Order: sequence, then structure tokens, then C-alpha cells
Amino acid sequence: MRTYMVLLNGRETRVGITPLDEHRFTIVIDEVPYDVDVQSTAPDSLSLLMENRSNDLTYLCRGDQMELHIGDRCYPIEILDERKARTQRNRAKAGPSGPEIIKAFMPGKIVQVGVRPGDRVTPGLSVLIIEAMKMENEIFCRGAGVVRAVHVKAGQVVENDAVLIEIDSDAG
Repeated sequence: MRTYMVLLNGRETRVGITPLDEHRFTIVIDEVPYDVDVQSTAPDSLSLLMENRSNDLTYLCRGDQMELHIGDRCYPIEILDERKARTQRNRAKAGPSGPEIIKAFMPGKIVQVGVRPGDRVTPGLSVLIIEAMKMENEIFCRGAGVVRAVHVKAGQVVENDAVLIEIDSDAG
């Protein structure tokens, strides 16, 4: 089994992959195993058969950053090497430091903004939806806090790395 540590929605997650044959794998996510049949359908697209359900998946990789698109959902993932995983654990123990700045991960159009300045947010809360490459991507906040500023509105087109939302973290 090959094991990876990934950052998914701001949470460190252990993923193990064991090949069974050319197209079948056992994937273990946080100690829960899944048998998956994988077929490549294009250079950046896969068809997955998992738990008797078929899903089409597209992916975009940039170094150790990855975006998985399944249906109308986008899952930004960062693959952590041991040093990054240790840094992430230490940062989590220390608690939040400074505001959470949510930026556009690629150029796109804002479809919906789900928070306003002054709103209290919790980890994993959906704060906005951005359409990029004809896919709607839900963006989630990583920590708890209060929305300091919202820099976008529905219908607005944004560039890569544009600041979308700022959240003041709840300092323990």
C-alpha cells in the first residue's frame, strides 16, 4: 500500500492506495476502505466505479496541488510530504494565526456568495461558489471566525489569486 497525507478542506487526511490489478484498486481514506475500478476516458478524465456507483472525474494538477472535479463539486487537495504534514500539525496545535484569506484558485465567475461581513462561520462552511472551466466549485472556509470583508458579488468575473473573502479567526 502506498500512503499519502493530503490536505482536504483544511483537514489532514491519510489516503492509502493498493493496486489489485490494472484497473482495480483498494483506496483507504481515514481507515475506511473502498474498492474502486478506474478507467481512463481522456488525458485528464477518469471513470470510477465505487460502491456500485459510477462517477466521472476530471483532475488538474499543479505540483503538489490538485483539483478533483466530480459532478458539480470541486475538491482542492494538497499532497503533503512528511515535512509539510509536520508543519500542518504544528500549525493546527498552535491555533489560528491571523485572518483566513480566501483567494480564487483560477480565473472564474462568482455564482453565489453565501456570507456577509459580520457573519460567524465554522470550519467547512460553504462561503461561495465560483464557476471556472464550466464547472461550479464550492469554496469552504478552513477555520471558525467572523467574516471581515467580502470583496466580490454574484456575477463578478475574477482573476487567479484575487482575494474573495477575509475571515478573522477565533483566537482561542
